[in-house]
Amino acid sequence: MALVLMREEKPRLSASVKQSMLADLNELMAFCPKCKILETLWITNEGLTPTRKFSQVGDQIYHDCGSSEPCRLYALYK
Repeated sequence: MALVLMREEKPRLSASVKQSMLADLNELMAFCPKCKILETLWITNEGLTPTRKFSQVGDQIYHDCGSSEPCRLYALYK
């Protein structure tokens, strides 16, 4: 008896599609002034990527610890 291993091929994105997706994605560090958490967030042209701990109101990002003060955002450089 012989077993045959098969692997399903996943569709691959072209280099130009990957580059355009990454160009629209910005990585930021968010610091909450109330609870002092420091966490990495990703921002696209549409705004904050969905997350359970942070929310966006207008152009401000808030940590869901109950702080009425927006987070301080710091850009990460590659």
